[in-house]
Amino acid sequence: MNSLLLVAHGSRRQQSNDEVIYLAEKLRQSCRDRYSIVHTGFLELASPSIPEGIDNCIKEGATRITVLPYFLNSGRH
Repeated sequence: MNSLLLVAHGSRRQQSNDEVIYLAEKLRQSCRDRYSIVHTGFLELASPSIPEGIDNCIKEGATRITVLPYFLNSGRH
């Protein structure tokens, strides 16, 4: 089963994290023919973390995980 993990930096601003979660929901709706499972994972400052996002995909039955980086600004990592 194919899954998509949308990975973002994470923010102290919940509104920013909610925007990523909203985008994941839109992807879940628009890409359902390609990805049965869509989750998010954050590098820091928000949850779920990237490893937790991977675990969430696996728990739902993912056999393949495509990671989509969603980093909109330059960072120091």
